[in-house]
Amino acid sequence: VFFSCKNEKEIIQEVAYNYAFAMGNYLVEDAEQYATPETKETTLEKAKYLVKAVGPEYISKDTPANLEITSLDITSDTTAVACYHKTTPLKDFTGEMHLVKRNGTWLVHDPLIVTKQKKQDTLKNKIFPKHLFDSIKTANEKNTKKQ
Repeated sequence: VFFSCKNEKEIIQEVAYNYAFAMGNYLVEDAEQYATPETKETTLEKAKYLVKAVGPEYISKDTPANLEITSLDITSDTTAVACYHKTTPLKDFTGEMHLVKRNGTWLVHDPLIVTKQKKQDTLKNKIFPKHLFDSIKTANEKNTKKQ
């Protein structure tokens, strides 16, 4: 009997790839299984809202995303940093994500910082196009003026 065991680096790389692939293809629910609770409560909740704001027409133009994990640095027994390159029909992006090992499981740990500007910068640079943020900002400003 032959048993195939993945080594730690392969496991981390698989988690990083699966998370980035799901996010790059606007499949936020699929990304949840690879994310820490903090990431789910911040980054992924905001991403769900933004996916709805973008709409299916834009998503169909910006998918599929092709992903490559370009480097992986295991920084301790429980932390790692993965760099990736994402290419879609509309854009290219290179980024990084942090991973942590909790209860024996590797997860992406990328919670948004509390400040509003940091949230916008993080999401804008990671998954969504600038014009989406500009249109959401404009809509929010219009709604604020009405109130």
